[in-house]
Amino acid sequence: MIDIAALYRVAQTKHQNGDVVGAEQEYRSILATASNHADAWHFLGVILHQRHQLDAALHHLETALSYCRDKAVYFNNYGVVLKDAGRLNHAIAAFQHATKLDPAYADAHVNLAAACLLQNDLANTESALRIALACNPNHVAGRKVLRDLRFKQGGRFFAQGKFSQADHAYHEAASLPGGKELWRWQSLGFCPPVFSDEQSISRYWTGLDQHLDRALDANIPLDWRTLPEDGFTPSFNLPHLNRCCREIKEKFDRLFSKAFSPPQSFKRPTLLETQKNHKKIRLGFVVTAGHHRGFLRVHRHLLEHLDYNKFEAFVICPQPILASCRQAVRCDDTQWVGLPPRFDAAVQTLFDTRCDILYHWKVGGGVLDYFLAMAGAAPIQCTSYGTHGTGGVRAIDYYISSSILEPPESASQYTERLILLGSYATSHQHDPPQTPATREELGLPQNGALYFCPHRLPKYHPLFDHYLRLILEKDSTGHVLLVTGKNKEQVAPFVSRLQRVLGKNLFRRMLLAPSFPLDVYKKHFSVVSCVLDSPVYAGDLTTHDAFDQGVPVVTMPGELLVQRYTSGLYRLMGIESLIAADIEEYATIAARLGKEPDFRQSMSKQIIQKNELVFSPEATVRDYEQFFESVLSSST
Repeated sequence: MIDIAALYRVAQTKHQNGDVVGAEQEYRSILATASNHADAWHFLGVILHQRHQLDAALHHLETALSYCRDKAVYFNNYGVVLKDAGRLNHAIAAFQHATKLDPAYADAHVNLAAACLLQNDLANTESALRIALACNPNHVAGRKVLRDLRFKQGGRFFAQGKFSQADHAYHEAASLPGGKELWRWQSLGFCPPVFSDEQSISRYWTGLDQHLDRALDANIPLDWRTLPEDGFTPSFNLPHLNRCCREIKEKFDRLFSKAFSPPQSFKRPTLLETQKNHKKIRLGFVVTAGHHRGFLRVHRHLLEHLDYNKFEAFVICPQPILASCRQAVRCDDTQWVGLPPRFDAAVQTLFDTRCDILYHWKVGGGVLDYFLAMAGAAPIQCTSYGTHGTGGVRAIDYYISSSILEPPESASQYTERLILLGSYATSHQHDPPQTPATREELGLPQNGALYFCPHRLPKYHPLFDHYLRLILEKDSTGHVLLVTGKNKEQVAPFVSRLQRVLGKNLFRRMLLAPSFPLDVYKKHFSVVSCVLDSPVYAGDLTTHDAFDQGVPVVTMPGELLVQRYTSGLYRLMGIESLIAADIEEYATIAARLGKEPDFRQSMSKQIIQKNELVFSPEATVRDYEQFFESVLSSST
């Protein structure tokens, strides 16, 4: 008679000693005689999982559970295989069952935490880890999951504007096993969307500059392959602070660009290499997820009307957005290249496309487009308005702007060589005609002027509060409709600041809206008196939307590109009476538009008559073609 217990002891000994093949044979021998032996089914499932035979492993583990459901280890190992098979909800249920059977089972609590983390369920990850580390404070895998949790919490706090909590979380992550020194410096990428006053902006700016100097002195170890996961960019909010960002952004570049210097990574290709075996100029337009809609809005016409007898055009973007981007561009000649999710493979894809010129829609819009630009995957690299002023990245050779926008001596504001097109550097097109709305339909006051501020929260610089106050003082019946965004924690200090500057009585005529669906947003242009540009960051998309419907925009240009979009468009149309020189003139123009219907209608009529000069994409296409040809010619 076969001694099953003896056979099982032999199988276990072989398994524990690493003789997996021998152990498998013993487990199968057991099942040939005792088909209901739960342990044999279970450990065969473990062996099959180690061989990545997930379906077979699940079958064996489920068979084991059909014979025995009171062992926590069975449910824990079953959960591990379910997690690897991508069945996270079932895996979590299995881990939870294991912890109920054995509340002190640290491995199961850690595995539960890891599965919750994959679902971005940070609260339940924290809860499971707390129990696991109480059971075993030195649990190696548990401390690694804690590291990853703290890193993700840092990112979430950052997105919520909770910068001190984010900094604390990143520092804790860096101190845990496998943490990286670079994580301790994540706060360099933080910039609040709202400041209480100009003095607080000055303190922030000085502190950021000094913090960058310390980071540069620290000689932080970098691996270019993991920079999109571990690194950060200059904050998107920096250009909203009424300061030239060149020096600050160049320090960010110095911090990271060394990771892309030979011999660590790549040698930048030459035109002799990229032009080998092709005669046309090869253009690559690099676009990343989250920014592709803006790119398509302002450059779809360029892609559709390039002279394809002279150019080959590639849109290079992440795989998940490739189909939607391709569908938006009505041109069979445009070629499409998907970027793989791994950064090293994405960089290699850029090099393999062998473009003569790479146009990066954004440099610093996110970590992916920032570090792709630093890789230097083409002989010539350029960017334009998608990057809000200079990107500060030395690997970008040219910044394409317009002579109608840039003030004299503005080249000093750019790391890149500044190129001035004769036309506006993006090619907007008219929207289909909008059905006019009514104020009643939109829930707005029936009487008095309505001044519209459809901007993102960082554009509301502390200086702007005083412009709003002066307008409301000049127009005692008007209202300001201001879009704030949905983040209540970020909006709250802005509202407090407005209340302090405006006072209780004027603040009553502020209408604050979190956001609008796109179609509702566009309906508002048919009922407002005018749009108010921020004096520190002018509108571009919003100004085009306003001009498309003949709505006047009050603007006051500064010395930076981002402060001059609207005034440049006015000059293009030959309309300068709505461009203010100072705060008093700005408020006077706005109040006239609000209180004098004849003046408003006259301005609206002029805009409608002349806005074809704004919506004239053909000139922009020809200017881009000329730039591409001339820069290639001068580089050969």
